[in-house]
Amino acid sequence: MDQGARSFAAKIKTTDSESVITRYYNGVREASRRCTPTRSAGFAPDFSYPVLTDAWEEYFAVAGASLAPLGSYAGRSLILLDLMKNPGTRTTKTTASLLMVARAVQHIDRTGESVLLFTPSSGNKAIALRDAVARALELKLASPDKLRIVTLTPAATLYKFRRNVLTESDELRARNPILVYDGPEAGDVKNLGRSFAEAAAGSAGERVWYSLDIANYKVADACRAFYEYEFGDARPDRRLLHAHAVSSAYGLLGYQHGIDTMAALGITHPQPGFLLVQHLATSDMVRHYLTETQGHDPQPDWKRRADDEVYEQRDFPHFPQVTWNPQENLEPTFYTRNPPTAPEMTALIAEHGGSAVVVSLLECVQRYGTVRHHFQASDRPLPADPRHLAEWSLVMGLTGVLNSLDRGLVSGFDGVVLHGSGMYLAKPGLMPERSQVMEVRSAQDIAEAVL
Repeated sequence: MDQGARSFAAKIKTTDSESVITRYYNGVREASRRCTPTRSAGFAPDFSYPVLTDAWEEYFAVAGASLAPLGSYAGRSLILLDLMKNPGTRTTKTTASLLMVARAVQHIDRTGESVLLFTPSSGNKAIALRDAVARALELKLASPDKLRIVTLTPAATLYKFRRNVLTESDELRARNPILVYDGPEAGDVKNLGRSFAEAAAGSAGERVWYSLDIANYKVADACRAFYEYEFGDARPDRRLLHAHAVSSAYGLLGYQHGIDTMAALGITHPQPGFLLVQHLATSDMVRHYLTETQGHDPQPDWKRRADDEVYEQRDFPHFPQVTWNPQENLEPTFYTRNPPTAPEMTALIAEHGGSAVVVSLLECVQRYGTVRHHFQASDRPLPADPRHLAEWSLVMGLTGVLNSLDRGLVSGFDGVVLHGSGMYLAKPGLMPERSQVMEVRSAQDIAEAVL
């Protein structure tokens, strides 16, 4: 065993659990020590985690991952890093949410204070945090009067939510409301949420944790790199491209934080390049990358074809060649405009290689048969009818990879690792009833529903 492997065994790996949290619990602590939280006036619990017990291992058990071959395309191997193992969420936000709630419980146990987690979200962060709180309550790691969760999401993404103990119990539903906002701009939930959190910071008797700090997610997503180091095929002589459908690229930045954490411990992990995949409604990270590296912000000149209602452009290969709508909102999970993470991600691509691409729904539909073929042998087979999809992230990601390879946007890579961050089917029977949801229009409405 070489020095790096010995360091990994001593400093990162903790158990043989299938949960990436429990398996790399020491690594989570190392990544936490090396991650600087955003300084703000609001409350956040320390990056302190409970001692692993049988109950905590059961709580963390749903944070699984796997690496699955997806065949090859254009001479490159395709690999899925599957981060969607939790049946209660089917999103990669599970890992971060479990760790955040564990920190909240640790704070409660240490101080006796009550903690209210509050998050604005397009949907996935919200459902993952609600699932984590529900798990903590069901396993009696915390009590309902000490730990609760309030989420604020656009009304249009309510279909992403699942019923669980927090919706089916009258008491828990009142303590843990699902708030929705039906205003004209989905991203305004962040502005409303920030206003509420600032006003609630001094509330007596309960700590309000506005939980959007990227550090909360970087620490969790470092586990992606730990997992790849142990189970992947990252060799110095084999260049890999890591691709991800993103809003703010928290996942890729967290993955890089995992590589950097290992490097600080003398563990060498080959450095990949990165491919960002976005959609037309929010393509600001792609635009930032292109502006910084090519000196201009592309403005595709869309032309409507004479014989159908399809818009096309061929001048900018980083953007869709065809779309049904140049302002299309393909996947409302990705709703962040002008993310502050764009400069950091652009710098990583400029240093390590890769690119950025925007995809359209029409391109995803055109590619769907090929994309579905690649996933059929994995644990994430796609439905024959794409209308059954309630989360397009996975399809967007592989469509962006195929388009980028076909258009020569990336070169010098032997294989592609696709971060599978979200894919689930539309199942109306799992959604909360409308009577189990509260609509709000202002920070004052939130305060009246919560405090």
